[in-house]
Amino acid sequence: MGRKKIKMEMVQDMNTRQVTFSKRRTGLFKKASELATLCNAELGIVVFSPGGKPYSYGKPNLDAVTERFMRECDDDSDSDAEEEEEGRGKSRPKMKKVNERLDCLKREIEAEKKRGEERQAKLESAGDERFEKPIEKLTIDELKEYMDKLEAIHGRIQGQANKMQASSCLVFLSGDKTSVE
Repeated sequence: MGRKKIKMEMVQDMNTRQVTFSKRRTGLFKKASELATLCNAELGIVVFSPGGKPYSYGKPNLDAVTERFMRECDDDSDSDAEEEEEGRGKSRPKMKKVNERLDCLKREIEAEKKRGEERQAKLESAGDERFEKPIEKLTIDELKEYMDKLEAIHGRIQGQANKMQASSCLVFLSGDKTSVE
């Protein structure tokens, strides 16, 4: 009797989800270690449990990988040179850049909120009556158009959520550098 195929969907039971997370996390970290060993790769992984607790793995360590990532992503080399001439430490300019990035993201979020409010106002003022009537009364073409609009909105929201999640992970990685090996 072999293993049976598990359907890839979220586990509904919270206890089973936690057990699954723990087992899969261990397997993920083991595979990451194998990849690092076989390919001489530097890697870092951060995962959050269903309960919100962060777990991390890094080879050679998460601090080194995070520092390298921050260096590689740093496209503003001119300000680095100026700050080093002023005699500041390495972590201060990086934290300054992370804070600047965070401020930029906050401004983007505010701008997106304003755009959303403006779009909502436009939609309300435009009064597209087709979509105000019950969904059962819409024609097939109207339903398709409605579905296309919803999918487009969903795609934009998902893209923005992905950007925000990636940025928050960078902020987290730069601020809290704990490694579990």
